[in-house]
Order: sequence, then C-alpha cells, then structure tokens
Amino acid sequence: MMNLNPFDVITGLPNRQQFIADYEAAPGSQLVMLTLSDAKHFNQLLRAIGHDYSEDFMRVGAARLRAAMGHDITIYHVSILSFVFIVPGGATLERLQKIVEHFKAPLVCGGIPIAPDIALGFTDCADFNPSNVLRAALAAAQDCRNNGADWARYNRKTDTAHQRGFVLLSQLPAAMQASDQLSLHFQPKYNMATGQPTSAEALLRWKHPVFGNISPAEFIPLAEATAHIHALTDWVLRHAIAQAGAWAAKGMQLSIAINISPRNLTRRGFGRQIAQILQNCGVSPSSIELEFTEGALVLNDQIVLEELQALRHTGIRIALDDFGTGFANFSYITHLPADIIKIDKSFIQKIGSDHRSALVVRSLIELAHNLDYSVVAEGIETEKTFKMLADWACDEAQGFYLSPPLDAVRFSEVIKFPRQVKLKVG
Repeated sequence: MMNLNPFDVITGLPNRQQFIADYEAAPGSQLVMLTLSDAKHFNQLLRAIGHDYSEDFMRVGAARLRAAMGHDITIYHVSILSFVFIVPGGATLERLQKIVEHFKAPLVCGGIPIAPDIALGFTDCADFNPSNVLRAALAAAQDCRNNGADWARYNRKTDTAHQRGFVLLSQLPAAMQASDQLSLHFQPKYNMATGQPTSAEALLRWKHPVFGNISPAEFIPLAEATAHIHALTDWVLRHAIAQAGAWAAKGMQLSIAINISPRNLTRRGFGRQIAQILQNCGVSPSSIELEFTEGALVLNDQIVLEELQALRHTGIRIALDDFGTGFANFSYITHLPADIIKIDKSFIQKIGSDHRSALVVRSLIELAHNLDYSVVAEGIETEKTFKMLADWACDEAQGFYLSPPLDAVRFSEVIKFPRQVKLKVG
C-alpha cells in the first residue's frame, strides 16, 4: 500500500511525494538540490557508525540547511541524501555561497563530528513535470560533485551525454549477443629490422543499430566502471583467439595482441578462462599477447600480480600498454610482470619535432633492452618517425604510417601482400 504520509519520518520535512504534489512550473524560479554526501561516503558512514548516527547526519544536515535558508523557503527531503527547495526569482550566487559557508563546519552526530561533502545543483522551474525538474537538479548536483565545484547549473549537453552513456551501457549485453553489432579490427605490427608483419592488435568496434559507429573510447570506459567489462573481455578473447586460429590454419603465423582491463586481473581464474578458450580454438599460448595498462600495477593487488605471472608461465606474452602516460612511469620498469613495453603515441608523435621527447624515447628503448624487454612504438604516423625509431633499434612498429586498423578480410589481404616499409639503409 502506498505511503500517504507527506512528511519524511527522519527529518520531519515534507517528502518527495509532497514536492510532486506542491510543484508548479514557475519561469524565473529555480529548484536547488543539495546532497549531503556521495553514496560511497555515506555507505562508509553507515558501516562505521550505524544507522542511528547516520539518521542523525540527515537530521543535523536538514537543520543546517534550514539555518542557511531561513523559514520563508520550504525544504523537501526527497531522498536519503538529497534536499530540494524552490527559490522564487532564481538562486543568487550570494544565497548559494551562504549555503556552502554553512556546511564548512562538521555535522555533529551523537557527539561525533562528521564532515559533510555537499554538492549543490540548480535548474529552472520551467518544466511542468516535477519529476523532470528533480532529475535535472540531480544531474546538476552530480556535475557539481564530479567537477569539484561549489555548485553547478543544469547543463543539457552534459546531461544528454550521461543519458546516452546510460543507454549504451544498458544495451551492451544485447550487443554482445547480437551477430551484427560488435566486431574486431586488426592493426598490424611490423618488425623494424625486417619490415615484416609479426603480429596484430585486436581492436573492438561497435556498430549500434541507432547511434551508428561508437568509438571504443566512449563505450569501453563505461563498461570498465561496471561488471560488464568481464563479459566484454570474454567476447573479445573468444573472437580474437578464434581469428588467430583461423589465420594459423591458412599458414599465417601471426601473434595477436588483446587488450585487457585491470579489473579482469582482479578476478581469480582469469588465466584459466583464457587457457580454456585457447584449448577450444586449438591456439598455442605463444601466439597470444595480452596488453594491460599501468592501472593494473597501481592496484598493487597480489591477485593481479599472481594472475600476470601465471599467464606468463603458460607462454602468453604480457605487454604494458601506453607506457609513460599513467602512474608507473620509470619506477616500475625494473620489476614489471611483462615481456613487452609499448611506448605511448603521445611520446612517439613528438620525437621528430621535440628534442626532449626524442631523448626520452631513445633512452627508454635502450633501458628496456638492457632489462630484457621488447619495445613496441605505437602511433607512428610519418616516415621520419619510423626511421628515427629504426635507428634506435626499436623492435616493433605500429601506426597509421604502416597501416590503419582493418577488418579481418582486409587484414588478410594486407598481410598476404604486405607493403614495403622503408627501413634504415646501411
């Protein structure tokens, strides 16, 4: 049965249902939402001090907001951590700043001082639907928190992007089941001493039935923030390893490089999962390279290190991707659980014009070789860059100067009749 009580039982303030009943569109007025904390911090609070004190947190927060707003403004408690109120004539900067100042001091809950982490978002009250106005104010409050600002006004552009991201994430499982949405393209890597193709990096593509081609830079981070990344990585592994098996059956002896997420490595049994796929496809572990970013090292997780070492022991090669852009830099290079270092394109693309970048890359190649790593330069776009790297004895090259990513059919044609890359002479 629906709860018809118009007041929140914890704070005594009118609740969300009452706000919806009271709301009237009023152009020129604005709805302000204050959230006391983010969900993660509040869950930590619940675990540390229990429900009674956390309810005090909401009650004291409501009283603090009332002190900032005065009694001429109706405040609603619309969710556990969120309060809203309408300001006729709009939320002035002075009023918003006053709220921020009021919440700088800790909230004392049962004798325990707890620092609030407020976010303020506001939006116009032009929409006649109160639920839409509440959602817009929440979006603004989330923008405030994400941007580290004191407050934020509703931004339709960022909200639309967030809504698109939610749609993509919700439709990703169906895309993995469909036969015509996800696919792999392959970018060849060339041995810089011989000019011959040696391997290919598998790159995921998504052709959405409504949005068309979606950049992996958009949907992969969305997946990595959820458990979807495990199923997505499994999809890539199965299809990439199957393609490696198909090429081997045609006499194309190429390694295939597959990107994996640091989150994949935090799960026990990831190595066994790959071993099973290799067995099912009849592919040797030595034909596979797994690329991970420095984020896996930052986790400093024993499970991650054990999984990486176990994968290497099977004969799979491990590559550290985008080296130099994250947290590891040179500090980890002496004990990386890897065989290959891929120097990020942000360094590679500058070596022809920036002396310092050239010095860093040349030194890194020499250092990596002395520590028994192979080196791949990614993002090569010019002949000049290629020749410089060849002079420095870089092992492998990858980039648009050599070949863009290609679908499996076109890739087979390119490898069958490879271009003649221009190597150092003499």
